[in-house]
Amino acid sequence: MGRQLERRRRLFHKFSDQLHLMVDQGLLQTELQYERTYICPICLGQFQESDLFANSGTNFLTEEDAPPAKLRGSRIALTCRDCNSGAGHQIDNHLINRIREIDDSKFYKGSKQFLRLNYEGGPITSEITSNGDGTLTVLHRIGKNNPNRLDRFIYGLRNKTVGPILNLEPKDYRVIPERVNIALAKTNYIILFSKFGYLFLLHPYYDSLRNAIRHPEQQEGFRHIFLQDQFDRNSTGTYYIINPNAKAFFNVFSLKTPFSETLIGSILPTPSNSPEQLYNRLIQSGHNIQQQGMVGVNLQTQVIRPEDDLFRNVDDMGRVMGWALR
Repeated sequence: MGRQLERRRRLFHKFSDQLHLMVDQGLLQTELQYERTYICPICLGQFQESDLFANSGTNFLTEEDAPPAKLRGSRIALTCRDCNSGAGHQIDNHLINRIREIDDSKFYKGSKQFLRLNYEGGPITSEITSNGDGTLTVLHRIGKNNPNRLDRFIYGLRNKTVGPILNLEPKDYRVIPERVNIALAKTNYIILFSKFGYLFLLHPYYDSLRNAIRHPEQQEGFRHIFLQDQFDRNSTGTYYIINPNAKAFFNVFSLKTPFSETLIGSILPTPSNSPEQLYNRLIQSGHNIQQQGMVGVNLQTQVIRPEDDLFRNVDDMGRVMGWALR
């Protein structure tokens, strides 16, 4: 058996065993279609163990990275091919490209990017490498430019008829901000699924989030609560938020590139309150931080108890479900 197939099989058994245990113990009222069933956490479609094998004619189960693999995420769950591929193209790429935009703007040492400027009504493409000391090395490759226009441009540089100011156009990654937010919410959702499985995420309350992941083009004003760059690396992990009347789940995760690391805190409410209600309840107990239009909020958090077995111990599972769903 190949290594990737074995990894998928382990993930399948981990979540499938929990799912069947919940149904057997009356913790979940869902009719399962197969002797061993896995429910895709995004579309809620049911799959069997044979769906671990790729088949070009049908949907099948694939490994899901959270955060996306290009931001150093890990394969921590399974989603069906349709959901995995659709989310990758429609939302994850926007998050990846947003981080690339930020990296490009900072010109990190050793970073390389292609910028364009207009010369004689046409583009000149420049390969820019940052030296890390405030200087840049610029290379113009013939293969990426019109040779005749490039010759005239270089001649102008040498004879100082071009410049002294050149306006370089940054690469347009065509990032849609709403889809960046949905991608972050999806990362948070998949990380929570990897920690809790089916304990509470099958609740219809989360249908709106699942629909946003599957159909981002239909979403306007998508709401989710994020905090950025307010943590250190030791803070990464999953927490319960236990503020009065403001129960939620909280993940701190890292988005890494070869040049940077961005720490994101993402809050997912329990079904007892909407994102708007949770936000209002948190800021109502906030404090003045001497910045106009901003309120400081102290999150009261509790870590997941390491001794809890949320996939095999019915008492531990029931305790979390009771907290999340009441």
